[in-house]
Amino acid sequence: MSLGGGYVIEADIRDCFGALPHDQLRAILSQRMRDGVLTRLIGKWLNAGVLESGHITYPEAGTPQGGVISPLLANVFLHTVLDVWFESEVKPRLRGPAFLVRYADDFVLVFACQDDARQGTACSRNASPSMG
Repeated sequence: MSLGGGYVIEADIRDCFGALPHDQLRAILSQRMRDGVLTRLIGKWLNAGVLESGHITYPEAGTPQGGVISPLLANVFLHTVLDVWFESEVKPRLRGPAFLVRYADDFVLVFACQDDARQGTACSRNASPSMG
């Protein structure tokens, strides 16, 4: 997309993998897949305990640290809550063109108009650090 110049906001979602809400993730997954075996397997990954200092805890949010499934689950979740949201809710309210580029929990917003970018930075400062 060529904007002929623009304003860029770079962001990283703090503790993205550790903060993914299981209930919202399951709801998103249920809209996208119907395979019961795969759904149960993902549920087992999400419910697996974490062993720290000899104690097992069962987190209610997040994906397994270093788990092979974690990047996939995060991308499915962020596609819905960030990518689709930006296209359907943010872009229609802007004065000029804009686009979002995301790689896992890092993303860049590019705006043609400075006012749109400033509004975006105000929103990011006021955003809750949690996704839940």
